[in-house]
Amino acid sequence: MNLLKNGFIIFLMLVMSMTFAQTKPVTNSSTENVLISKFDQGVHVVAEASNSTIKLKDSLSISFKLYVSHDIGISNYEEQNDLTTEDFEVENIKLSNFNVENEILNKEKYRLVVFKTSVLKPKQKGTFVLEGLNLNVTANIPSTENDEFGRFIMEKVNRTIKTNNVVINVI
Repeated sequence: MNLLKNGFIIFLMLVMSMTFAQTKPVTNSSTENVLISKFDQGVHVVAEASNSTIKLKDSLSISFKLYVSHDIGISNYEEQNDLTTEDFEVENIKLSNFNVENEILNKEKYRLVVFKTSVLKPKQKGTFVLEGLNLNVTANIPSTENDEFGRFIMEKVNRTIKTNNVVINVI
């Protein structure tokens, strides 16, 4: 009976330590740095123009693409600014139905979602640099720790990322 009682206490301590390991907050700065590094390597946002040179009476579209590596999940994103410029008439189109595609970026495999498109019509001739779009992203990133079933424990990381600037030449 005493052996059964000691076995139960050891089992209870083991279960409690596993539960504690799953729910403890990220306080270790090196763990936080690893998660931020994984985010920076695995989440990218890109602005892609349909054409970099257009005529004054033509229009072009800019697609905003979110690239996410296969081991990271995105739980939320929020645009911090809209594409605005005095040199173009801008129509921002937010997309609600996302089509997830697989694509290679910088020799790495990513999932890709076009989350917004902007249609621009120039008002004058010249070369214009359009500022990038800021995006606040919440990602679920696998930590270095595992749960009792051997699965990686996912940690939430919030970061603001920016698209590249787009250069448009209007002739």
